[in-house]
Amino acid sequence: MNDLIYLFSGEEVITKTKIDLLLTKLTKKPGHITRYDCDVTNIAEVINDAMTIPFLEDQKIIVIRNPRFLTDEASPINHNIDSFIKYLKNPCDTTYLIIDASNMKLSLNQKAYKALRNVAVITETKPLDDVEIKAWVVRLVEKEGVSIKEDAILRLIEYVDRDMVRMKNEIGKLTNFVGKGNTITVDEVDSLVCKDLDGDIFELIKAIINKDKIKTLNLYHNLSKSTQDIMAIIGMVGRSFNTLLTTSKLLRAGYSQNDIANYYQVSSGRAYYMVRDAKSFKVDVLEDYVRKMATLDYQIKSGQIDKNIGLELLLLTI
Repeated sequence: MNDLIYLFSGEEVITKTKIDLLLTKLTKKPGHITRYDCDVTNIAEVINDAMTIPFLEDQKIIVIRNPRFLTDEASPINHNIDSFIKYLKNPCDTTYLIIDASNMKLSLNQKAYKALRNVAVITETKPLDDVEIKAWVVRLVEKEGVSIKEDAILRLIEYVDRDMVRMKNEIGKLTNFVGKGNTITVDEVDSLVCKDLDGDIFELIKAIINKDKIKTLNLYHNLSKSTQDIMAIIGMVGRSFNTLLTTSKLLRAGYSQNDIANYYQVSSGRAYYMVRDAKSFKVDVLEDYVRKMATLDYQIKSGQIDKNIGLELLLLTI
């Protein structure tokens, strides 16, 4: 192994944070970093750049993302893998090559990955547990000269679940609001951060499909307290069933996680959870509930049934 080639993989936000830390260590001039997207640039072009002597600098830094040639996913480009493997055997000593494989499933079936493992400094970030998330939140707020109460951290985690991208954005909002030298309390979190209902909606859908009436009604009543708009709950449940169904059909058609991310125009991290959730249910069951939600929506909007009674009746008949 050498310290010229780095491979980062795992959870997107943490991975990118570690890459940023490495870049800060390697250079004080961000403008001298060259970035490539391997969904649009052949790896051969990247390697050609890596082999070129840096201009007016001692070192060159290249960062590449979407290296699908390290996975079993289909790539939109027919990469020249041989040039990449050849470079790994004799890398240029004036170039740092940093490979960002965030949220990608690296595959030993790929000869490029096999060769890379033997020479790269590898950093794999795994999903954080509760203790690690708390420590990460504290580090982020302290970096901005702000402190945060323990109960505020717990409330923040409750509201955004494990969506690390959103959590980072919410922390930025909170630190800007309280200002340097001040403390984030649970009051600021309650005032500025909207609770992410996606997790509760997914749990409700699971309870409906599993025909668990008690859990279904408990979750529904909790959601009713979070939002007074029953039509909003009906809409979220309906959209979630539709998304699960569409994702299931895309998976059946051979779509990969990244294909689905492009289809929905969401991050790879978000697509990971969409794929995971869709695999939890049978397509015919999802189709049945999509029809039921569409019927309920029509009955409410046409005045055939009250919205509160309509949804509760549907939940009671599962």
